[in-house]
Amino acid sequence: MANVVRLSEFRRRKSQAQRAAAPEPGAQYFCLRCEAEEFRLYGTGTIHCAKCGALIRNIRVNPSPSPAAEG
Repeated sequence: MANVVRLSEFRRRKSQAQRAAAPEPGAQYFCLRCEAEEFRLYGTGTIHCAKCGALIRNIRVNPSPSPAAEG
């Protein structure tokens, strides 16, 4: 039994997959312990990995100014 591959369809699927896999511009953050890309942000300003719970130290959360303080 042989496989039939239409090269035009194969190339089209391959180019779409490469475009989808291209990283978005900007900083990319991930957990060094489990390589997850999801984090939990706490009101205290600490950030933990959503998957393994590791403390993420290289990302900081700065409080935004409240609208009442601006005006």
